[in-house]
Amino acid sequence: MIQAIEQLDHGTEHSFWCKEAPLIVDGKVKRGGMFDHQRTWWESKGFIKVLVGGYGSGKTLIGCKRLISLALQNAPCLVASVSPTYPIARTTIISTISELLHGKKTWFGRGFWWRYNKSTHEFIIKYKGREARIVCLSGDKPVSLRGPNLAAAYIDEPFIQDKDVFDQMIARVRHPGATISEIGMTGTPEELNWGYDICMEEGESELEVDLVQASSRLNLALPPGYVQRMEQAYTAEAIEAYVDGKFVNLSAGSVYYAFQPGLNVANMEMPKDATMGLGMDFNVDPMASIAFWRAENHVHFVKEFELPNSDTQYMCDAVRDEYGGKLKEVFPDASGKSRHSSSPGGKSDFWYIRQAGYTIRAHHANPHIKDRYNAVNGKLRPGKGAPTCTIAPSCKKLIKYLQTYTHKGKNKENQKAMSHLLDAMGYPLAYLFPIVREQVIAYQLRGL
Repeated sequence: MIQAIEQLDHGTEHSFWCKEAPLIVDGKVKRGGMFDHQRTWWESKGFIKVLVGGYGSGKTLIGCKRLISLALQNAPCLVASVSPTYPIARTTIISTISELLHGKKTWFGRGFWWRYNKSTHEFIIKYKGREARIVCLSGDKPVSLRGPNLAAAYIDEPFIQDKDVFDQMIARVRHPGATISEIGMTGTPEELNWGYDICMEEGESELEVDLVQASSRLNLALPPGYVQRMEQAYTAEAIEAYVDGKFVNLSAGSVYYAFQPGLNVANMEMPKDATMGLGMDFNVDPMASIAFWRAENHVHFVKEFELPNSDTQYMCDAVRDEYGGKLKEVFPDASGKSRHSSSPGGKSDFWYIRQAGYTIRAHHANPHIKDRYNAVNGKLRPGKGAPTCTIAPSCKKLIKYLQTYTHKGKNKENQKAMSHLLDAMGYPLAYLFPIVREQVIAYQLRGL
């Protein structure tokens, strides 16, 4: 089977995918290729081949290259990719495949043709008499993955998808006309879930699993400072997963595992050059907000507000009574921009905040919830250096919630009640100090 790939890759006047190490000059890629960990994954012979790596380690890029190669080798049999959701697919798999195919069109000219059908989420590629098809699927509803036979499949970020996605692909990769049948998976480990079981516990003999693990540091084409920024933003535990590609359970036990009262609870004077802000979560009972000051890289939360049977207008009045004009910025739940039929004239929460004279700091959508958790943990206890987030002892509820809020709490009502103040804390930290999952297309597309 590997020999068949070699014929496609190297049986052309110009190599379809360059497997030699990339040529990097002065930090810039002059010729693309494959780093050792990418090549090792590519050439592995297991039916299930898994590349586990940190952010920016080149997982998605090599996965998409492999998917294109499998589609051409198996043509006209269908191959598929599965992403956690369609929005994620558009910004990762679909955009990467499109850029790769655009590069090949530039290289091969009229001998290469492709298009993407947005309505069916399908790529069609024509090359050397082959007509290949790649369908991009979403794993958010695994039952929807049932359908026609596949020659091969690729699962992006499997460790944040349900095991039913994997089970569906095991059942569907069975096309009798396939030249190469395999299931490729690439992702960053975030939980000791079914993915860990398959890779580390169930054994290679049962499922024919080939596992390759890689650190972000192995991608020498990353932008300067990329790894260093992650090391500064993450806790030591998160660095192991998101940089070094190691299996670490970040989704069990305490959500805010980095919080240590002895380090993060302190009385601090507000510096003269500090600015004040307010994190705000929208809920009727309770309505939750928390005030803080920020001086350069340090954030100190000073007062919590939990108002029962309240609304946005009343919360703004309470904050104004407390701080007057000293507090000017509000960092709210991004969903507050939507209009609410329960408000007079259907006005949004954002409308009331602006009417109160505050400036809103929020993106068009909230970050991924795990990114928000990681942003908070990274400020509470960075991987390197002292905490850059502290809390006044008077914020007693917040301190209690940080210590007791868990991923799978037994009392869901108590968990929900705690979440509002914790979310109010998380919104400004995630906005001001975001966990940026930079999508790195590390290679120039011409000459890949």
